[in-house]
Amino acid sequence: MQYTAQNSKGPHPSTTGSKETVFSNGEYFETGSNGTRENANTTRNIDAMIREDKPSLLSKNSLKLYFCLLVSYLVSTMNGYDGSLMGAVNDMEQYQNSFGLNGKGSSTGIVFMIYNLGQIAAFPAIGWLADGYGRRWGMFVGCAIVLVGTAVQATANGLGQFQGGRFILGFGAAIACGSAPPYAVELSHPAYRGTQAGLFNVCWYLGSIIAGWCCVGSNRHMGNSWAWRTPTIVQGAIPALVVILVFFIPESPRWLIAQGRDEEAIGILAKYHGEGDRQSPVVQAEFREMSEQIGTTSSDKIWWDYRDLVNTRKARYRLGLVIAIAFFGQWSGNNVVSYYMPTMFQQTGIQSSDTRLILNGIYPVFCMFAAVWGATLLDRLGRRPMLMVATAFTVLCFAIITAGTAVSSTSNGASYAVIAFIYIFGMAFSWAYTPLQTLYNTEVLETRTRAKGSGLNFLFVNIAMCVNTFAAPVAMEAIGWRYYIVFIVWNCFEVFVIWMWFVETAGHTLEQITEIFESENPVKTSLETRKRKKNGGDSA
Repeated sequence: MQYTAQNSKGPHPSTTGSKETVFSNGEYFETGSNGTRENANTTRNIDAMIREDKPSLLSKNSLKLYFCLLVSYLVSTMNGYDGSLMGAVNDMEQYQNSFGLNGKGSSTGIVFMIYNLGQIAAFPAIGWLADGYGRRWGMFVGCAIVLVGTAVQATANGLGQFQGGRFILGFGAAIACGSAPPYAVELSHPAYRGTQAGLFNVCWYLGSIIAGWCCVGSNRHMGNSWAWRTPTIVQGAIPALVVILVFFIPESPRWLIAQGRDEEAIGILAKYHGEGDRQSPVVQAEFREMSEQIGTTSSDKIWWDYRDLVNTRKARYRLGLVIAIAFFGQWSGNNVVSYYMPTMFQQTGIQSSDTRLILNGIYPVFCMFAAVWGATLLDRLGRRPMLMVATAFTVLCFAIITAGTAVSSTSNGASYAVIAFIYIFGMAFSWAYTPLQTLYNTEVLETRTRAKGSGLNFLFVNIAMCVNTFAAPVAMEAIGWRYYIVFIVWNCFEVFVIWMWFVETAGHTLEQITEIFESENPVKTSLETRKRKKNGGDSA
């Protein structure tokens, strides 16, 4: 039974009045003036279809889907590479001598922060490209700009040019990273969305690992400015690969539906979600849900119009969660650990630069394993429990790191404990936050606001990072280990906010999540609905 729309270029259902769309077999769905579905495919039906019609994880079309997702995952490596790169080169004498820096203080903070300022400046362009021209064009343009920034930074002979290159790098990375997460979430199969889309940010650590070990090698074998120039040049390798591959993958089906290109969208859904069968119940149900939800407005085509993010209570709730996950993902202490890990190791008494760089290179390997494990558990354990457990564990880690650093100058045992708990902190954080930092904000947003909301997420992420990267070196120089107490207090606050206001998105399609936000108490509704689904009862 095929539900190909009779008019694939025509308008979609509107919530401004009751309107129906008729399909080729004579069936229809209807959206009333309140925007709710009033007939055919209930939430229970699509849930049952997804459970009963899951594709094999190793089928030919599933493997093709993984390739598409992998291209978007590669975008995530850029921020991971930069975090590890700057933390490592900041500890190199060759880099410090090239630009007259000492690895600490406000000057170092500004060099780090300029990358985030570039990402903030790119905010208006994210929605314009990703919504106006497609998710793929956003990734392409962003990565192309990164290549320009890499060339400017790697050839720098003065601090001004180096900072200019970092600004361009940040600008391009923000555009690409604002387009790739919506793509990964929108193309993932609904039965495996938690794992498939959650793996996007896991590749942050792939970039971090490459940068860390590239810096170890260049520091050991190059005694001049090429020690820091070489890993800076390598920074452009993966963005170049994305530029080459991005137009070999399909566009997001949800974006295509929003443009009225329904037949193309159905073809993509059939290929990647229905084993090539356009009549697959899952494909048809997905198409119907997407058409209903996307067709409510055309404001996503106006790149400068952000009213849909704030014009209703439910929209402001969603935006609040987007902002919260942005700040929590940066102010939990991970940003400080990523950029200033060699400095933290130096505080424990490790004086060898080579040893500090090796420890810096090993760290993301452990974190990546933890992040992959966490991504595989997202749909089973749920987003809220994982965030609360991980955040509570970071409180414990920072308490031990703080105490150990305070006495490390007189105790080798304390130094070893600090090093161990820096690693444990990274694994605990990565287990939940790494897969969820980009997944959760894209899940709680509607299709028409997903690219713009992702852009806002990156705006607030970079505001948070600017505070961290500028304040951290100043605070470490001024108050040392006492700076870590801030994260103990803040992370306790995060646990409370997650428990009170974070909606559970596991086990729901993106369109069902939209319905959950229509309820009076979205947190309660999301938890009750998930419980009923797990027990095999009605869904919503």
